[in-house]
Amino acid sequence: MRARQMRRVLAHWQRSGLTLREFGEKRGISPSTLSWWRQVFRRAGEEAVNSTAVENAVAFTEVPRPAKVPRTPAPLEIVRHNGHLVRVPAGADTDTLQQVLRALQTTC
Repeated sequence: MRARQMRRVLAHWQRSGLTLREFGEKRGISPSTLSWWRQVFRRAGEEAVNSTAVENAVAFTEVPRPAKVPRTPAPLEIVRHNGHLVRVPAGADTDTLQQVLRALQTTC
């Protein structure tokens, strides 16, 4: 359940006069779920979940995962026969890459 919905459910529970267990069974919500959400709201600074708190409370919002996340290009990595690693940054210009290749040729 979303936080806004659960605030309303808990507000109804408080007005119902029922125990948390009775209310949960009547609504088909486990008492542990109700207790967990009550603790979440208490930790967020809400002393009691009532109609005023429902309107003025801290809001929780689901953030959807973006469909396409731009990826940072991986650097070019060259592992030398002696185990040394040469890393050329992604997007390096042609001149830089040629300098790296020349340096590798002279040190082989």
